[in-house]
Amino acid sequence: MAEGFGLLERRLAAIIQTRHQGQEQAITVRELQRQLLISGRQIRAALARLVVVHHLPIASTVHPPYGFYLITTEAEARECLAQYWSRVEELAKRTKILAAVVKKQFGVEIQLELRFDASADR
Repeated sequence: MAEGFGLLERRLAAIIQTRHQGQEQAITVRELQRQLLISGRQIRAALARLVVVHHLPIASTVHPPYGFYLITTEAEARECLAQYWSRVEELAKRTKILAAVVKKQFGVEIQLELRFDASADR
């Protein structure tokens, strides 16, 4: 396993890479909690690190079977990325509206720069 992996990341990567290849083999957070005896929040954070820091193609699905899996096809990659970009779009819309409400009610304007370059992920 790659250098820099913590114990949790090593265990999660091994589980996903060996038994949950492809969307049809997705594993739920609840099942990962049962196997690893840690919180769902810790699992989600570790899965995010596996993608962002270690570049493992792990996806989540909103269709049965629900859960996380190793992307194995172009179709799975497209579906996952479309889902994620849709979430970004909805969150950006909600943020823009909330920022306008905050500015109107409190006179406060907050605008943060979004960084999408790879170096910002480290």
